[in-house]
Amino acid sequence: MKKDDIDSKIQERFQHLYWSIYLYNLALSELQIISDLNFNQSELQIVNSHTFNFYRVTLQYCFAMEYNKILEIGRKDNNQNISSIYQLNEIIYSLNQSSFSEKYKENKEQIEFIKSSLFYNKMKKLRDKKFAHADNHEINIPFSTKGFSTEDIYQGFSQLSILKNVLNKLTFVYDFEYDLQIPNRDNRTENFIKFHAEYKDYYFENYKSALKEKFNKKKNNS
Repeated sequence: MKKDDIDSKIQERFQHLYWSIYLYNLALSELQIISDLNFNQSELQIVNSHTFNFYRVTLQYCFAMEYNKILEIGRKDNNQNISSIYQLNEIIYSLNQSSFSEKYKENKEQIEFIKSSLFYNKMKKLRDKKFAHADNHEINIPFSTKGFSTEDIYQGFSQLSILKNVLNKLTFVYDFEYDLQIPNRDNRTENFIKFHAEYKDYYFENYKSALKEKFNKKKNNS
């Protein structure tokens, strides 16, 4: 079956699922840049600024929400949990049982593998106890959001690769595939940090030189 022949409701589910996966990848890739790359002292001053600290929290929020959307088992109502990869696997299997049976089982195993992980439990708690709700729980400390570790980022990308594999088996039925680079290769944030750090260093160096020159002129004229 060709992509153009997909039922409109299934097409809509594909679009929502891919959008959630895209945001998952983008948010985690940005977190990796501002949390896990080696920067010099001037660059670190920008990365650790108020603006980037807030950006870091919003990226974690985006990641946790999209990650959990994708892995929700969901309800039978076709208008709910529309980004659920589990539900889309079930729907496509119900329409293509004979030809999709093997891939359907493989997909279920891979989804369950992710959901049995410590990382999944951590992200579920982050969403349920802090971001989506505010429970009296050790993870929900006011005015504090613990950053992602290097291991968290590694696990996030590792599980994203598994989800991409599941998605490819779903789109294979309809003879198409989504383009997804893991991590996202957009390096504009990294370039922004490096450029502004260099600009700030250049500005202060020239500012000091200008003050020194002004002082020397005043001294010579006195």
